[in-house]
Amino acid sequence: MKRLTFILLTNITLNATTITELFDALSRQPLTQIDIINTQKAKVIKDKINSSYYPKVDLFGDYTHYNSVTNLKPIDPITTAKLTQNNSAIPFAQSIEKIGIKISIPIFIKELSTLNKKANILIQNAKLKKRLNLYQNEALIVGYNSSFEYLDNLLLALNQTKKSLETTRKNIKISVDLERTPAIALDKIDEKINNLNISINNIEIQKNKIISNIEQLTDIEIKNPIKMQLVSNINKSEIFALKPLKTALKASNLDVKATKEKREYPKVSLNMMWSQNYTNNTINNKSDSEGYGYYQIGLNMPIYNKSLDSDIEISKISVMKNRLQLEKTKQNLEVEAKQLEKELKLLKISKNLSLKNIKNRENLLKFAKVSFDTGRMTEEEYLRYEDELLQSKAKYYEIESKKWQNLAKLAVIYGNDLKGVIK
Repeated sequence: MKRLTFILLTNITLNATTITELFDALSRQPLTQIDIINTQKAKVIKDKINSSYYPKVDLFGDYTHYNSVTNLKPIDPITTAKLTQNNSAIPFAQSIEKIGIKISIPIFIKELSTLNKKANILIQNAKLKKRLNLYQNEALIVGYNSSFEYLDNLLLALNQTKKSLETTRKNIKISVDLERTPAIALDKIDEKINNLNISINNIEIQKNKIISNIEQLTDIEIKNPIKMQLVSNINKSEIFALKPLKTALKASNLDVKATKEKREYPKVSLNMMWSQNYTNNTINNKSDSEGYGYYQIGLNMPIYNKSLDSDIEISKISVMKNRLQLEKTKQNLEVEAKQLEKELKLLKISKNLSLKNIKNRENLLKFAKVSFDTGRMTEEEYLRYEDELLQSKAKYYEIESKKWQNLAKLAVIYGNDLKGVIK
């Protein structure tokens, strides 16, 4: 008995999932982890740009064989004359080995500061997309759960109608057995009950699909719809869904600027090199080595580079595309937000009217049952009252589901975390 009680309590705990728990589960799912990786990638891109400010250091070594003897290092005429006067051998050889180090230190690269700003915006863009994707997935959960609740309530209404019809069927069966009512009356109500069973089965299929969709998002399988409660109004200070597009437009503008700077400004760098040159076979048949190095201030000014001009045009096209996308999305979201807000007000009115309609249909059905039992109403007329009550309930549940879906869409548009709006 204790074991059975423990199992029951365990099952109750597992099924007592809240909407907040589903929201929290999103952060542990691969979709959210991908957004986190994209943010990290944007940071690495910035680090790569900043690395261009640092010196580049390379070790090198090579072996070169010439077709004629060559000096180990450049020698000026004065040094050559001194070596000749002193009868010293000038270090020449046909095969030379070199080992050394090269250092290049950037002094001025105009586009780097612009690219750094672009990288900061790309990081911001990745974070905004991560938030927006999270809000969209939260809205999906609310939408699925509201549809689940709608189907669950509709299933309850169908079963209530079925139970009502089965009770009526018993009375008809008695009347048929007593030969007061033709047998076709049973066929009519059996067909109605059979259609209800088909509808009930179809709803179970839809419920199973919704459960699967929620599990795909959260890795949590829920058995029943979760009750939701509105705890805060939606903050409508700005259209958050436009922010990623705005940052993308800023980044593309900076891309144009950086490409132009690469085309119009010189690059200045400090370059240094030192190498030790070796040979095992000079013209005097002995080994020798010489050190050789330099430092220089290098300036590189692009005069003509067609590919850079093409890059500028490609960047301008990206700016144009992002600007048009922003304008179109802004127009769509403003219209959608306006429509959703109006619809929410109308849904509130419709909900109250539907509730009154349900009560009226319930009363009418009671009278219809009495009239049918006393023979003052045909079977078709009675069944019509059953249908009308069922349709009224379905409409009411549909309105309630639509309300939650509209609230979730508004939350995404205005950038509200649904964890602070619904519990």
